[in-house]
Amino acid sequence: MVTIKDVAKRASVSVSTASRILSRATTEKFSESTQVRVYRASLELGYRANFAAQSLVSGETRIIASVFPRIYGTPFTALASVQILSGIEAFCSANGYHMLLSSPRLIDGKVDSSFVNMLAGGYPDGIIIDSHFQIDPIMEVVQQFGIPTVALGSLSHPYRLQSDNFLGGELVMRHIVDLGHKHIGIIGVPDGVSPAADQRLMGMRIVTDELGLEFDSLPRVNGNFSSDSGASAATELITTHPELTAILAINDRMAMGAILQLQAMNYLIPEQLSITGYDDLSRAGEFNPSITTINQQLASWGELSMQMLLDVIAGQQPEPLVIQPRLIIRKSTAPCPIHDISGANR
Repeated sequence: MVTIKDVAKRASVSVSTASRILSRATTEKFSESTQVRVYRASLELGYRANFAAQSLVSGETRIIASVFPRIYGTPFTALASVQILSGIEAFCSANGYHMLLSSPRLIDGKVDSSFVNMLAGGYPDGIIIDSHFQIDPIMEVVQQFGIPTVALGSLSHPYRLQSDNFLGGELVMRHIVDLGHKHIGIIGVPDGVSPAADQRLMGMRIVTDELGLEFDSLPRVNGNFSSDSGASAATELITTHPELTAILAINDRMAMGAILQLQAMNYLIPEQLSITGYDDLSRAGEFNPSITTINQQLASWGELSMQMLLDVIAGQQPEPLVIQPRLIIRKSTAPCPIHDISGANR
């Protein structure tokens, strides 16, 4: 069996140098020629790294756990989560780390035992956890093990990366009222389910309060972030409030479902109804019509959260990072249409 000692001898370097290069740890300390010799030696000898042994020696597994709790489905059903996970994986691959994806469930308020066992086994050097939902029991378990952690979307964790959802809600509502809309519907989620969604709604409220529009009087139907729930919510909104000229959805997927459903009901988007989303998923720009939304720079979250986590692992205390959202105006919104009170133009 080929060992790291054999590779080091073949490459004429020390065992520690060969080990560090092959684990891609601090490779900047070694010349390119040295790295090439080690890689060539490992290939020629057919060396396979023993990660368990490496972790015993270094005290590091170089495994990062991406924890995206299963609330309404797996992380793969949430396109926003997929963007973040792709960024984390890309950073790990480029820097000698390995990403472990965990999607724990809450069953009767208790955390999935397999998740607890994973943490107890000492697998991850650090954790990046999606805290956009109320997941207090899961966070409590993570904290008990004392593993360096970065929380995405948290409003209170000391090491957190979040979007300014308050500003995002304000931007999208201001865009709609600037277009002259006053009969506005909301597709949201139940209060308390998602701190991010709560913040977006608070930002919207600021704008309506400025204009003397009572936010709580605006028609609102809650969904669950899925396109199907957006379709159902849009049907209920427009059936009970035919005077609406705009609908603001709390995320892009619900906006997509709303648009498809309203088009099936023969509404013209945006000529009769303006629709907005939130997240700026890749599909939002390709949709018909393309969706006015809020860009949270999700593609950068993976790298930014990994850089923060490595600082925490190194014993540093990085400041919370707040991402500034941008309003992306596309073809799903237009000036408020002029129509009679009976809605005869529909």
